[in-house]
Amino acid sequence: MPQLAIDATCLPQYDKLDRPTRERLREATRKFRELPLDALLAHPDLRIRSLPAGQDPRVRTFRISDSWTGVMLAPESGETFLLVHLLPRDTAEGWAQDHRHDVNGVMGTLERRDAAALEKTVPEEPAPRSGEARGGPFDGVSDGDLERLGVDPEIRRFVRTLSSPAELHAWRPALPQDQFEVLTALAEGHPVRRVQEEVVAPRRPRVGAVSTDDYDAAIRNTRERVIVVGDDQEIEDVLAGEFNAWRVFLHPKQRDLAYRPRFGGPAKVTGGPGTGKTVVALHRVKHLAENLPLDGRILLTSFTNALVESLKGNLALLLDPALLDDVDVLTIDKVALDVVRRTHPDIRLRTDTRGVFAKIARQHGLPYPPDFLYSEYRHVVMAQQITTLEGYLDPDARRGRSTALAADQRRAVWHAISEARALMRTGRALPAEEMHAEAARLLAERPEPPYTSVVVDEAQDLHPMQWRTLRAAAREGPDDLFIAGDNRQRIYDNTVSFKRLGINVVGRSYPLRVNYRTTRQILDWAGGIVGGRTTEELGGSAPEPEGADRCVLSGPPPRLHGAADEPAELDALAEQVRAWLAEGIAPADVCVTARTNRQRDAVAAHLRARSLPAAAFNPREQAVTDAAGSVRVTTMHGAKGLEFRAVAVTGATAASLPFMDHVTPAEQDENQHRADLEAQRSLLYVACTRARERLYVSWHGTPSPFLPG
Repeated sequence: MPQLAIDATCLPQYDKLDRPTRERLREATRKFRELPLDALLAHPDLRIRSLPAGQDPRVRTFRISDSWTGVMLAPESGETFLLVHLLPRDTAEGWAQDHRHDVNGVMGTLERRDAAALEKTVPEEPAPRSGEARGGPFDGVSDGDLERLGVDPEIRRFVRTLSSPAELHAWRPALPQDQFEVLTALAEGHPVRRVQEEVVAPRRPRVGAVSTDDYDAAIRNTRERVIVVGDDQEIEDVLAGEFNAWRVFLHPKQRDLAYRPRFGGPAKVTGGPGTGKTVVALHRVKHLAENLPLDGRILLTSFTNALVESLKGNLALLLDPALLDDVDVLTIDKVALDVVRRTHPDIRLRTDTRGVFAKIARQHGLPYPPDFLYSEYRHVVMAQQITTLEGYLDPDARRGRSTALAADQRRAVWHAISEARALMRTGRALPAEEMHAEAARLLAERPEPPYTSVVVDEAQDLHPMQWRTLRAAAREGPDDLFIAGDNRQRIYDNTVSFKRLGINVVGRSYPLRVNYRTTRQILDWAGGIVGGRTTEELGGSAPEPEGADRCVLSGPPPRLHGAADEPAELDALAEQVRAWLAEGIAPADVCVTARTNRQRDAVAAHLRARSLPAAAFNPREQAVTDAAGSVRVTTMHGAKGLEFRAVAVTGATAASLPFMDHVTPAEQDENQHRADLEAQRSLLYVACTRARERLYVSWHGTPSPFLPG
């Protein structure tokens, strides 16, 4: 019996179909799965047609409705029909005639090219050899290397005509997809060996040789863009919308990590914005849930309520309800609170910890700024689990702190910290650090930990005490911890050593390099915010491994706007938001970020006053689905972990970034001063990289020194 596969190209077109046309498409796909091949080809409603003589004999068209036509690949080998495009009837045959499908002889994947466009451009004679001076982006790459990387003769001749990487990106729609990614990586300066390892090798079939005639095998091997469907519900799921394509179309490296049968212990996945860390984490939960032992349970956790609600919604799209029952999706602080409340039901989470320490510091007459005591408590005492005065007096206890304290000064600081902690315990309101210390202790006393596996998203901002809770929540062993994060996006100064915490990821650390979400123009510009600075590896002290992210998307450059004053800046912002909505971008796909809660509320009020749908968004209280019909206005912290088609970053002024009220004075602690500045620099980077297609950055007066020059 024939089988049906669907190409990701169909997703944006499916969104354009009205309800009756979608129903007719579902009925047509049902016939492809249920009828014998001869009956299918002769069916009068489908009107399956081959292209004129001389065109690709494997491509056929079929009728969906009076207005819409489907284009499919009907390979001579096998019986798998591939739905490659949905088009208006008057353009479908022309599109089908212009495009050709081939099996990549190195990667074994199915690729499509605009043969008509390339035929007009590709020279008949070979281009000059790579050693001859031409100034093109591939002059340093030999034809032999290109061939070994899966670039076929036609495309090799074509790329020798290009003069810049920008010209290559302009040709993206016409080029074979996998070859385009190979060429993009080379044009961005990645060495041939790395392109072989990171682009080509993950796509090759695990077993068997590649045959350029076996289209059926190629369809099944192209899992990044193609999925074979088995029933009506699966077709509905695949065609649910372009934005949800992550549910079924995974990059080969993402799929390998998400569905690897077993990791021997904690595993870590890192990568820049848009490389798919969260996608991999969600699919890893799916794999773990499908292979969960009896009485097993999974924890999926992140930092804020907004992130957790987003994870919940996406996981519900990915997992069957029966599997969802085996997964807890909670913030890490809620995990600790639930553990502690089983023993101490009257305990609550404190939110004013900083103020408590400032008050105690004044009462003790300590000669330090208000935040010094809180910083010492958080980054020294709790981070290292120091429980005695002797431990605090140890010469190594304050390593990394640049403000020296003599022994009598340490005693005074220790007694003040101890008094503050006692005061909070007496009031039964514990800060997060204390809650996690107690949770880790209680979990260690249990005969069995509550979870079989723990999956952590946005891991870079967790405090060492939060990691101790997670370490205690699952028994050490295979598939115990799966960690996804990026230290370049760390917006809280939490320095963590996995080794000290008993989390061994040696040999199980995997970088993701390909950005599928954000355009190259946005990522390149935003990279200038944090560029030139050494980033430590997540969970370690060594520099992050070398290797830049690659972008497969291209779009307009970020728009920058400076205004004389705040009212003028907000007026310009309103016009930009109005222009985005006029382009057809839905309000829920637009986010505006501000530095503080006050600025957030002012921006939201200003947009509403200009008759624009806008709502303030608090990630600790609201889910990302709230106010779905409105432009979401939030703080830069509130945008963490989320993504939108269009993002406006407002108030990027020298007075707000850096916001010196939240920066430790250099005279108090030089190292902490630098760390605080870097955290705020990362905050601006995170806000800008929430954008997928459009980025607008504005300020009034003097711009932030963090903005690229």
